[in-house]
Amino acid sequence: MKTQDQLYLVLAKEWFTQILEGRKHEEYRAFTDFYISRLCVVDENGKIVDTKKYKTVKFQQGYQKKAPQIIVEVTDIFIENDEDVHPENGDFLTTDNCNFVIELGKIISKTNC
Repeated sequence: MKTQDQLYLVLAKEWFTQILEGRKHEEYRAFTDFYISRLCVVDENGKIVDTKKYKTVKFQQGYQKKAPQIIVEVTDIFIENDEDVHPENGDFLTTDNCNFVIELGKIISKTNC
């Protein structure tokens, strides 16, 4: 599986600060078509076969012109589902029963922080 270079995500100040201070080690994203396209490898039949492998994620705090940004190592991306959902038994994953988890490593660089 080819490793992608960098994922780009915008965060609210609270979550950005927690990552910057080393208190937040995972970022969560909803299981939506938008994030499936950015975070999953999908086969020709539309089935999710894996998550994409990113080296880093660039987090930006908000949308201002000179917004603070940090580049953080990505150690893993996976789909977390409710305990009573069993995809291996044919249960469907939905926005209501699962989400993406992006596990974070060390901060590589900081800009405007």
